[in-house]
Amino acid sequence: MAGSDDDISDGGIISVLQNGVRYLGGILSTLSKSFPQVTGTASSATGGSATLPANPVGFIVITLPDGTSAKVPYYS
Repeated sequence: MAGSDDDISDGGIISVLQNGVRYLGGILSTLSKSFPQVTGTASSATGGSATLPANPVGFIVITLPDGTSAKVPYYS
């Protein structure tokens, strides 16, 4: 049916959807590079000069956007 939303001639809805998927993929890629990524947990951490409150349950291991790892304490 010519002229309908299902018409794929002249770009049509298929092209619009493909461009939308490409655009969203680019956004996801950018966001994943901008925020720390949780990569695991640990039972201890060393380094740094800050004094932590007593008895953390464990540490969340994250990878920062620049590629370095950090451990963030969590408590119950």
